[in-house]
Amino acid sequence: MKSEKPLGYEPNEVDSGKVWSLVALFLAAVLLCLTGVAWWLISYQNRAESRQPPLSALERERLLPPAPRLQSQPRQNAERQLAAERIHLDSFGWVDRERRIVHLPLEQARQVLLEQGWPTPEDAPP
Repeated sequence: MKSEKPLGYEPNEVDSGKVWSLVALFLAAVLLCLTGVAWWLISYQNRAESRQPPLSALERERLLPPAPRLQSQPRQNAERQLAAERIHLDSFGWVDRERRIVHLPLEQARQVLLEQGWPTPEDAPP
C-alpha cells in the first residue's frame, strides 16, 4: 500500500555520508592532480638542466654592457654624491686662484653676505 503523503511534499533528507565521501573524493582527486603536475614540472626542469652543456669560461665571465650603463645601486650612489657635495659646501677652497675667487662654507658665506651686502658688478674682480 502506498504511503499517503500530502501533495507537493518532497523529502528534504540528504545522506550526509554520501556528501562527505564525494567531498573527500573530490579533494583527493585535486591533490592527486596537483602532485602529478608538480612531479611533471620538477622532472621536466631536471631533464632540461641535464641536457645543457657546461658553461665555457667566457660564458661564466661577467660582461658589462657598453656605456652608458644604468646604476646598479642608485640610492647608494646618490648618498655618496650628496656626501661629497656636502663636504665641498662645508669647506674652503679656490674656485679661480688667478682671479682670487674662493668658495666658503655656507654659514660663513651667509655671514659675509649679511655683513658686506650683495656685490655689485663694479666690485667684481676683473
